[in-house]
Amino acid sequence: MKNLLLFSFLAFILSCKDDTVSSRLDVCGVKDPVRNLPWLKAKIDSLKAEKQDQALMVTVGKLKGEIVFDYTMIYMSCNVCDVYRCDGTRVDLSKLTQEEMQEFTRTVRGKGTRGPVIWPEK
Repeated sequence: MKNLLLFSFLAFILSCKDDTVSSRLDVCGVKDPVRNLPWLKAKIDSLKAEKQDQALMVTVGKLKGEIVFDYTMIYMSCNVCDVYRCDGTRVDLSKLTQEEMQEFTRTVRGKGTRGPVIWPEK
C-alpha cells in the first residue's frame, strides 16, 4: 500500500504541466515568451528580485501587423506605458497617427478585445 501511494504521488507530480497562457503561446518564433524571450525574461526577473513582479501586466497584441508586448506597471497611471517588439526594442507610440493609436488601444489594451495577458501568470 505504501508503494502504491508513493507511486500515485510521483505520477501526479510528474503529470503536472506548466499550463499558463504564456506556455501555450507561440509568438516571435518561440513558445512560451515569458521564459524564452531573453529580454522579457530579464525584465520580469528583475522585477521579481525587487518584489514588484505582481504589479506588472504584460499583454501580447498586434500593432500595424507586428507582434508587440504591452508592458505596464498596474500601479502607474499612464496613457502610454512601454511597448516592445519581439527583439526587445521599444516602440515609439508618439509616432502613431490618431487612428493607429485608437487601433492599438482597442486591440492591445481594450477590455474584451485585447490580446492575451501573459503576465501575471495564471
